[in-house]
Amino acid sequence: MKYYTLVTIADGKTTKFNKKFNTRNSAINYAYNYLEKNYINDSIDDKDEFNINDDKHNIEYVLNYDTRFRINRVVA
Repeated sequence: MKYYTLVTIADGKTTKFNKKFNTRNSAINYAYNYLEKNYINDSIDDKDEFNINDDKHNIEYVLNYDTRFRINRVVA
């Protein structure tokens, strides 16, 4: 079984969600909705993707200097 985890970092506050996502896209959409509702007034269009420690299943999405989120695939 595999699932994805989500951590957001916005305005210096780190939030780790206890929710398991079935797909990477569902985790990305959840992160966008959360960040737009709580931190960002404008629509989010651009993002940069970075693999953390060269792991293609652990990705950080950078929206701007203060706002980013990380999605990690977990195999159980």
